[in-house]
Amino acid sequence: MLPKIDVPIYELQLPLTKKNIRFRPFLVKEEKILLMAMEANDADSVIVAVKQILNNCCLDDINIDELPITDIEFMFLNLRARSVSEIVELPYRCNNKIDGLPDETGVPISQRECGNIVNLEVNLLDIHPETHDKKIDRIEFNEAMGLLIKYPSFKMVEQAQKQEGSEVDKLMNILIACIEGVYTEETIFYSKDIPQKEMMDFIENLTREQFNKIQEFFDTMPKIKKEVDFNCAKCGYHEKITIEGLQSFFV
Repeated sequence: MLPKIDVPIYELQLPLTKKNIRFRPFLVKEEKILLMAMEANDADSVIVAVKQILNNCCLDDINIDELPITDIEFMFLNLRARSVSEIVELPYRCNNKIDGLPDETGVPISQRECGNIVNLEVNLLDIHPETHDKKIDRIEFNEAMGLLIKYPSFKMVEQAQKQEGSEVDKLMNILIACIEGVYTEETIFYSKDIPQKEMMDFIENLTREQFNKIQEFFDTMPKIKKEVDFNCAKCGYHEKITIEGLQSFFV
C-alpha cells in the first residue's frame, strides 16, 4: 500500500461568527471539483462545488449551511491561498477613453477605448472584510416597530439559486429568509411561525423609507472586496479598482 502524504493544517477565525476553524489545503480531487464547476460557468455548480470542498477540507465539526455567506467567502479565499498560491493575477481591460487616430479618410476618430489588458496582482491573505464594532441584528422602523434580521447564510443563497423566477424574486426570497421576526412594543412575531406569502405581503406594504432601511442593511454588510491600483502601461491611465465577490477572485 502506498504511503499517505502529510498535509499542513491551518487555523482561521471567521470574521462574522468569530468561530475558530482548522482546515487542510484542498487536494487534486478537490481542485478537480472546482475546475469542473468553473468550466460549467453556472452559479449553481459553483455553489455546490464550494460547499463540497469546504466540507472536505474543514477539520472541525461546523455547519457550512448556516454560516453567513461572508464567512464562507473568507474561508474559501484562505483555503485557495493555502492550496494554490497566496497571489492571484486578475486580468483587467483598460477602458480609458483616448483620442483616436485618423481613419482612412483622414478624419480623426473622436475617442476610443484603450483596451489594454493588465494583470492585477492580489494577495488573498490581505483580504479582510470590514466588520462592525457591534452586532447589528435589528432594523428600527419607528419607536414601536421593527425587524429582527440576520445576514444571509450559505443555505439561503443556495436555495434561492434553485428557485424559479427572476433575479428580483430570488433576492426578495433571500431578504425574507434573513428576517427572523417583526417586533412591536407588545410582542415579537417570529418568521418561522408566519407563512412566507404573509411575510412577502408585509414587505411589499412597507413605505419606500422603511424599505430603504432594509436595503441599507444589506448594502453595508461586510463583504469580500479589495481595492487595488490599476496602472496602464500603454496609455498611462490610473485608477483604483474595487474587486468584490468570491467569483471575482476565481483564477
